Amino acid sequence: MPRTPITIDDDREPRARQDISQFAVSSEEIIEMLSMYDPYGIWKIDLESGNVFWSRDVYEIHGLEYHEGAVNLNEAIDAYHPDDAKIVAQLIDETIENKSGYRFVLRLKQRDGTFKMVKSVAKYRVNDEGREEICGLFSEFQLPIRNIATH
Repeated sequence: MPRTPITIDDDREPRARQDISQFAVSSEEIIEMLSMYDPYGIWKIDLESGNVFWSRDVYEIHGLEYHEGAVNLNEAIDAYHPDDAKIVAQLIDETIENKSGYRFVLRLKQRDGTFKMVKSVAKYRVNDEGREEICGLFSEFQLPIRNIATH
């Protein structure tokens, strides 16, 4: 059965890349600052080996204990609502095929059987070692509410 390509029902243009060269801030510092407020994880799929790697915050969002090493891709996809798991699998396939990217807000299953909304953005790339991978950011989808915190 042929697949129907996934289209994003979003008439917004992709945001232009920001020039942050004037700021002496590393990628690690940016993720650290993002994670100060809410769990904000990074992940990647090594397309040669099929191995999936998550940062500590991705584990936390999934309600799992952190461990080093690869994560099973099929188990990661199965953690979504059954309807959404199909979408995640198709997005990954299309990203590999088209050397492109995606973004989503979908339902992630929690241990108690309920679902929470999560968001992710991902892109295909060739890393510094010449290996193909998909890398992305992952966080809980938060409703827009007022909130103030100091640290």
